[in-house]
Amino acid sequence: MDGQSPNKLRVLSLNCWGLWLVADKRKQRIEAIADWIAHSADPPQSDSRTSYHSHDNSAPGGSSPTGFDVVALQELWVRRDYEIVAHRAKEAGLVHARFFYSGAIGSGLAILSRHPIVSAFVSPYPLNGFPLHFIEGDFFAGKAVCGVTVDVPTVGDVDVLNTHMYAPGGEGDTVTGAHRVAQAWELARITTEKAERGRHVLVTGDFNSQPHSIIMKMLQTHGSLRDAWADTHPAPPSITSASHRALSPLEVMHTHGITCDSPLNTYSAAKLRKRSPADEVHLRGGKRLDYFLYRSPVDAPWQLSPERCDVTLTEPVPSLGVSYSDHFAVDATFAFVPTTPQGQKVLPSDPLKAELLSPALSTLHAAYRASLSSSRFQMRLFASCVIAALALVVTSSFEPLRALNWLWVLLGVGAGAAGATLLYTGFVGGQWEAGQLRNVIGEMEAELERIRVARSDERASVETEDGGWGR
Repeated sequence: MDGQSPNKLRVLSLNCWGLWLVADKRKQRIEAIADWIAHSADPPQSDSRTSYHSHDNSAPGGSSPTGFDVVALQELWVRRDYEIVAHRAKEAGLVHARFFYSGAIGSGLAILSRHPIVSAFVSPYPLNGFPLHFIEGDFFAGKAVCGVTVDVPTVGDVDVLNTHMYAPGGEGDTVTGAHRVAQAWELARITTEKAERGRHVLVTGDFNSQPHSIIMKMLQTHGSLRDAWADTHPAPPSITSASHRALSPLEVMHTHGITCDSPLNTYSAAKLRKRSPADEVHLRGGKRLDYFLYRSPVDAPWQLSPERCDVTLTEPVPSLGVSYSDHFAVDATFAFVPTTPQGQKVLPSDPLKAELLSPALSTLHAAYRASLSSSRFQMRLFASCVIAALALVVTSSFEPLRALNWLWVLLGVGAGAAGATLLYTGFVGGQWEAGQLRNVIGEMEAELERIRVARSDERASVETEDGGWGR
């Protein structure tokens, strides 16, 4: 690198809410998102695209006119929508792109890059919802983490990971959220593997988890990741404090980094009206679910350092009067700072502690017991369906009114189909979920034991030193 200062890296993450047949004004919004990205490299103009987010480069945290180097998109479920965005993104210099497939309906993940993509991967999460919960759709979507390795001039290979995590389950502290706890553990493992190859790592996406959740704490400790927003903004006030209550929705968004369920979002406003005024989302003014996490190799000549991190795409689409998505986007700029005594040192991440692993293990153990119970219940229903199907078929042969024979047969077929579904979800799905939960539990328990042994050795060392001084 010959001491040459490397380029900065400007990145964007957006959940596009591109659900086919479900998302409101999907085609028009996707076209608007594509147009916004296409013009993202244009110099800001005072009369263009009024936004809650400042486009004034002189303002702290303002956008850079150089355009994005990498754009990570989630919930881009329709291939044609991806093609529209990728085609228009070329106008902003994002000439390299990847669309990632996973599950029955795809991962919904895509990455666009200004720099050449050296390699790419997609890794579906082993635990990803339940097949019977078809309304949620997470199981069929195959939620995953994907990534590309981009060749950044004067820096070399940088890994950019994009993820969309399991949605239900609050902050991962309930049985329902156990799958997202397992996903966080898996993502942290993948991140560590990437970093151990000597590469800078950026992790972004929709984590469906707030900053105080066990999910984000696990990623930052087990994955040794830092939060770009937290590193570029002061700690926000408590949501119960008078200083927080005095903030406007706009100020709340910029103070807390709100990306979802903001009253400024046209798709969130209706949902918020249904919530109690005492609800945490109301009190907080929305949720921060979208992040940029990062880490650099300890021995690298350059260290990733976030210069700014902002919430953007907050304005309604001018021609539609609705928000671009039900999420706001996150826009961050990273600098590569020399690792020298005068330059950037590696910022330490919080260590993984037993106080974090113990509640996570409790959640996973509870989910394991619930999985076994659900599997047994579904197998009993399967047996009942088989008996009912046989009974209905036999009944049809004794039906005096031949015109009604078809009805009994049809009911028998329906009972048989239900039984086959329950056999799949109860036995195959149930055994799969229980096995994967046991894998994660085993890994966490082994890590917890290592932490306890290290603590014991540390205490023994301290006692030995104290004894030596005492003599």
